[in-house]
Amino acid sequence: MARLVLAAACAAGSARAQVVQDVPVVAAMSAYVEPSGLVEVAPGRRIHIRCQGTGAPTVIFTAGLGAWSGSWALVQPQVAKITQTCAWDRAGFGLSDGDETAAQTASRTTDDLERALKAAGVPGPYVMVGHSAGTHETLTFVDRHRDLVAGVVLVDPVRPHDMAREAAAGPKAAALDRAYYAGETKRLRDCARGIETGAVKAGTPGAPCFQYFPEIPPDAQAVLARRDAEPARLRTQASLFEEYEPNGERVVRDDRDYGDLPLIVVSADPAKVSGLWPEAAKDEHAALIADWVGSHLELKALSRRGERRIADGAGHLVQVQNPQAVIDAVLDVVKAARTDRRR
Repeated sequence: MARLVLAAACAAGSARAQVVQDVPVVAAMSAYVEPSGLVEVAPGRRIHIRCQGTGAPTVIFTAGLGAWSGSWALVQPQVAKITQTCAWDRAGFGLSDGDETAAQTASRTTDDLERALKAAGVPGPYVMVGHSAGTHETLTFVDRHRDLVAGVVLVDPVRPHDMAREAAAGPKAAALDRAYYAGETKRLRDCARGIETGAVKAGTPGAPCFQYFPEIPPDAQAVLARRDAEPARLRTQASLFEEYEPNGERVVRDDRDYGDLPLIVVSADPAKVSGLWPEAAKDEHAALIADWVGSHLELKALSRRGERRIADGAGHLVQVQNPQAVIDAVLDVVKAARTDRRR
């Protein structure tokens, strides 16, 4: 859904513009383009992982579709006062290199996370925190490494069967969102070709290929634009958009059960949640909202200790619009995980 795109380059007038409301410039994001934390996950290919703090469990932050580690800039430093934290960039985003060797499936991106943690020397236990489509890697990682995961926080998460559920609740919204994903995929691939042929001037922020969202400060935008001058990065970004709907099916697992794992779902404020879908499908919003809430209750139920909280005043960008709600949830799960370890 268009609501998932948080901090990638994006053409002017896209559906993403409907989602961002009252989002200030986040100056703290500038720290996330400092040239550190790059680790090799394959010959000649690096993933950026920014770690802060000390202590266990380590909190792992995964951003939404199109987003990067900087989306946690108001949350990670506060949590790092209590325990070790790491925020990472998928291939092609933030400071991470592109990856044209494979499609950006949830399995592939989770592989990169695993390799980055190993290369950075970050052992478990982990508290996994995923925003929006970051749920794909979060669920996949927990499924693979249940013994290493001490807790989970899902921030206004997408859900298994996401686009199929949306199409059932709001067919017009789903058609518009699918068109948006296809348009973003084409735009990014066209931009990559334009750079290679010289038709696109690369290296500075600007539409249509190097336009960034207003929460990202200008100095960080400039760094991202220089990195996005690499066609491989743009094609990798295109692949992630292309794989979004299939990834929602790949994470389906009917027998998923996290037992008594500490788990909190932080949902957007119901008064703000209608902004997640195109205005042209306004007549479908009530059904879409009901299904969205229902899906969060289902994710909460993955654990017998699951809890759902509402982030007052926040739309989908909860970690920017109400960062304290996310900080509180993460710290509560860290505390519960520490208590569990002492038993």
